[in-house]
Amino acid sequence: MALSPDISALSSAKSSNSSTAASSQCPSVAPDNGIEADGSIDKHPIADLATPTPTPTPTSSAPSCSDTDNPIADLLPNTVTPVHYDIHLRPDIDSGKVTGSVCVDAFVNTSTRTIVLHAKTIAIDSATVLGRAGGESLVSRDVSYDPEMETAEIMLPAALAPGPVQIIIEFTGVLSDSMYGLYRSKYRDRQGQLASMLVTQFQAKCARMAFPCWDEPAIKAEFTLALTVPSSHTTLSNMPVRHTAEDLGSCGLKTVYFERSPRMSTYLLAIVSGELDYVEGVSMSGPLAGKGRGRRPVVCRIYTAPADTEKVQFSLETAVRVLERLVDMFDVAYPLQKLDLVAVPELEAGGMENWGLVLFRTVRLFITKQTSLWIRQKAVYVIAHELSHQWFGNLVTMAWWDDLWLNEGFATWIGIYITDQMYPEWKRWDHFAIEDRQAALSADSLRSSHPIQVAIKGSADIDQVFDSITYYKGCALIRMLSAHLGIDVFMAGVRQYLKTHQYGTATTKDLWHALESASGEQVSELMHNWTTEVGYPVVTVTDDFESGTMTLQQNRYLHSGHVSEEEDRVVWWVPLAIISSTTAKTVHTTLQTRNGSIAIPGGSAATWVKLNTSNAGLYRVCYSPEALRRLGVAISRGDLSTVDVVGILNDMVALVVSGYLRTSVLLDMIESFKSVGEYVVWQIIGVFIEGMYLTWADRSDMLRAKIRELSRSIFGPKAAALGWKHRPDDGPLVARLRAISIPRAAWAGEPAVIAQACDLFTEFYENPDRKPFQHDFTASVFEIAVRNGPPENHARVKEMYEHSHRWNLSEDHRMAALGAMSCSPDKTVMWESLEYAMTDHVLPQDLNIVIGFMVTANYQSKHLLWRWFSQNYQRVVDRLGECSALLGHVVGTVIGDFASNEMAAAIESWFADKHTTAFDRTLPQSLEFIRVRAAWYSRDNDDICQWFTTNG
Repeated sequence: MALSPDISALSSAKSSNSSTAASSQCPSVAPDNGIEADGSIDKHPIADLATPTPTPTPTSSAPSCSDTDNPIADLLPNTVTPVHYDIHLRPDIDSGKVTGSVCVDAFVNTSTRTIVLHAKTIAIDSATVLGRAGGESLVSRDVSYDPEMETAEIMLPAALAPGPVQIIIEFTGVLSDSMYGLYRSKYRDRQGQLASMLVTQFQAKCARMAFPCWDEPAIKAEFTLALTVPSSHTTLSNMPVRHTAEDLGSCGLKTVYFERSPRMSTYLLAIVSGELDYVEGVSMSGPLAGKGRGRRPVVCRIYTAPADTEKVQFSLETAVRVLERLVDMFDVAYPLQKLDLVAVPELEAGGMENWGLVLFRTVRLFITKQTSLWIRQKAVYVIAHELSHQWFGNLVTMAWWDDLWLNEGFATWIGIYITDQMYPEWKRWDHFAIEDRQAALSADSLRSSHPIQVAIKGSADIDQVFDSITYYKGCALIRMLSAHLGIDVFMAGVRQYLKTHQYGTATTKDLWHALESASGEQVSELMHNWTTEVGYPVVTVTDDFESGTMTLQQNRYLHSGHVSEEEDRVVWWVPLAIISSTTAKTVHTTLQTRNGSIAIPGGSAATWVKLNTSNAGLYRVCYSPEALRRLGVAISRGDLSTVDVVGILNDMVALVVSGYLRTSVLLDMIESFKSVGEYVVWQIIGVFIEGMYLTWADRSDMLRAKIRELSRSIFGPKAAALGWKHRPDDGPLVARLRAISIPRAAWAGEPAVIAQACDLFTEFYENPDRKPFQHDFTASVFEIAVRNGPPENHARVKEMYEHSHRWNLSEDHRMAALGAMSCSPDKTVMWESLEYAMTDHVLPQDLNIVIGFMVTANYQSKHLLWRWFSQNYQRVVDRLGECSALLGHVVGTVIGDFASNEMAAAIESWFADKHTTAFDRTLPQSLEFIRVRAAWYSRDNDDICQWFTTNG
């Protein structure tokens, strides 16, 4: 599953947005993330699978708590194990009621008079158990429910003996009002009318909302599904349709029967049903055809509402190419007969990897000529991420949610790796360094962080581990390890892992063992602390250029800068990749103790030295002032690669905020960093200046003005030099730099940029057929025009959002119009925009877009936002759902930009009597960051004042 789209992903215009600033200072990954038995008695196995579906063992499928050996409170008893589900669902879209039946072929492992399974928002009407041939059937209507455990216990009139049984359950349920379980999503049908389509989102623990089941990832089974739906619907599931039976009455219904699935976890079962059209392609990625060479064709389709098929051609072509690349990488054919991708208007995640039926938010698949480059890049990544799950997550599944990183960390790495292979000119790993990797390092620098293999003792903990630690730290660890082992050796181990555990479950230890077999290295030993311990190290360098040596010391890095002895007990395996002014090749060594001493490559002849070459290691480096001065000279001369400059700059930003360095040290080096022309460096500079502004703006009128003046002096000339027009020789990264510089110059008050943006907006509004600026500027122009233009511009972007077809806006630019509505400097209009976001005009999943744009509309807007949120908290909870991950993202965005201990205390007190289960990780992380920024202000206020005095 891809994290819900972060609001910064809408456009480069929001490079001044708090979610982007969060990449170096906040833990939020604002869900980038965002985005997932009646007559059916034929038991034929699936044809054409590369490997036959293994017969499940009649023993417990429960996980053994993975590698952390933490007790799990919520696991079902292992007395009965399902082997195959035959499900028939009959949802009534109008009433929201569902009737259903499920026939489960199961195995009784231990004699029992009860059957315990998961059921939520479901009433079991009856249960019948059929034993061995000739055995007496047992019928029960005696069912008790545990709402906290989300289970149903069926009491039987007699005990079941060990062996195979068939359990037939009749039940009733409801279509969910949230984006979980089986729910209704609004869309436009074939007549263009607003209607409801059926969608499922079962990850992580919501299959139990649709039918009674053993809803744990390790309890895999096969599924045969039948669905009774309106005759006009196109109905999809994981497997191809076997046959369809039209209703002979006058109800206008049909029943669609699907082929039997391979063994899979309940969270991967999926349904979509509505009036849909599709575009189709063919990927040569199926199992080997006979003894011949090559792969058989797999039909790939993207389904959308009927009016939208022309928007997904790029995504279809991408999916076909990605699927073939994945087969080549894994050396395992795509195991199903078809692959469907569906654009879903309402989806909590950015994407969901259901096996053979992958769901995406529309913004992730709707890629047209109007779409900005950044959203196009994001689409390629998310498609690659979700399709990689068809192997890493679906074919081989983590045994329990404490190993979620096996799914998501690896899929994140694959998504970036394949995007970089397909479009090397995008330099996707450079972007990972400034955003995703920083989000992980930032979140993991908090006391409130968690290990990558986090203890999941109850189901309430599961949703919250879909965070930047799991996704981005997991990806960074995979990148670090693959760089150390070499990509060929690493992938050899991955292939062994997939082939050994296909159709089953695995743990982190299983992956390490496969990599050890391929590499001959003790991977488990090297990586143990990285996955089981919280945090990461900062390596402090004490250099002696005269003697050509340096001493190194590793300690746990905390954003607060104060590490106790107990917090600093872990010693990590740190791969050191070192370059210097005299070396042509990287010198590879490791630091596996607290302290070490090594020679500077080139010895006393070296004029500078750089650790963590290519930024592949997951640690920060703290250089001496002299070493930084020398690196500054090298950066100005162009001696270092962009990714190495990014590593130095990112580390300096973090070390400034935590007190390892004075802010003035970094301010003094900005001129050196400006000499690098790549957009990634300029984005970090902009984020750092915005972080200063967020910390000082409420406290000092003088520094508020000075910081904006500093930003204007940096980005104003750059915006003027680049201009608004795309030049024939401009590469994609020049376009990104332009799209960063113009909005930052406008944010800093550059009058020429503001005037130009307002004029362009007016021209576009009045002449929808003639767009007078590049698509990458759309969000910037909207935002600048509302923030700095006449009051009527607010009404104009609202009109463009509601009637986007008039201006031919792509989906991402429609969302940009929505976000721009909240950028008005008028407090009354800001409040009205928040109220508008709570109406049916705005999907619940898009509330965070409005909040994200507003939080940095001006330095006071976060206070108005907090007042509105605190007054309307229950409305927000009701709209998003008390246990929705989206609620946690909204909370993090609302409070994330404060910078005083007083506000931290007030927010903490306000939440004290609230039910915070959905965000009891996000809340303490956000509060900790507020206090970190407060400490930064207290520590460096005099230093910054002096710097601005000295530098005019």
